Amino acid sequence: MKEQLALQQTLRKKLYEIQLANPRFSLRAYSKRIGINAGALSLIMNGKRTVSKDLAERITLKLIPDPQERADLLSLFPEKRRMELTVEEAVYEARYLALSAAQFRMIAEWEHYALLSLMNCSDFQSDQEWIARRLGVSTHRVSEVMSRLLELGLIRRTDDGALLRDTKSVRTSDDIVDLSLRKCYEENLDLAKNALNEREIDERDFSTITMAIDPSKMAIAKERIRRFQDELSDLMETGNRSEVYRLSMQLFPLTQKRKEN
Repeated sequence: MKEQLALQQTLRKKLYEIQLANPRFSLRAYSKRIGINAGALSLIMNGKRTVSKDLAERITLKLIPDPQERADLLSLFPEKRRMELTVEEAVYEARYLALSAAQFRMIAEWEHYALLSLMNCSDFQSDQEWIARRLGVSTHRVSEVMSRLLELGLIRRTDDGALLRDTKSVRTSDDIVDLSLRKCYEENLDLAKNALNEREIDERDFSTITMAIDPSKMAIAKERIRRFQDELSDLMETGNRSEVYRLSMQLFPLTQKRKEN
């Protein structure tokens, strides 16, 4: 029953983490996010109902965005009956999982794109300690990020050890993109909060407007935001590139959706 205990602990831990940020977040809201009945979720979390591997897969897909973490938990569940994999199939399956996890982390964790952008700066150095100082992270973290980018083929080393960006793009499945982007946006809010508290006002710009809108124009609004981002990028990525910045823009409703009569 270790798989049931592991799932119960994960469910309780994830709920606790959400409620730390939002104390009003209820079990009913949690069940809606996961996609199962609130009563059933309560029984599962209290160890009064066992979960099949099929249900565990559905729960963890909504609950655990990291493919590797999700696979580790699901591996505790008894395997479904299936034909034995060949050695080649087993190797391919393991490689696919590792690549999916790497793709997830590259999109979800800010240091990956920050390092890629830092490599465009005129004073870039391929030294891990220099990169760590510039990004404000540990050398161990830099090593992790570099290894992942090398694995994905986004950077490469020259014969003399220098790092170069590669033009290879990363293609991911829709679920990997969706889950990792959600985590990325959550992380963006933390980064913005830190910048608000730690950076001088001439190093940052925070602004907001509140407006009553026509929701049918959202598609046009998104298109104009993308166009503005492209134009700003063209402007800022010229001249003496010495710092890495992130532009985050949020446009979201403050009102609950109106019910149609």
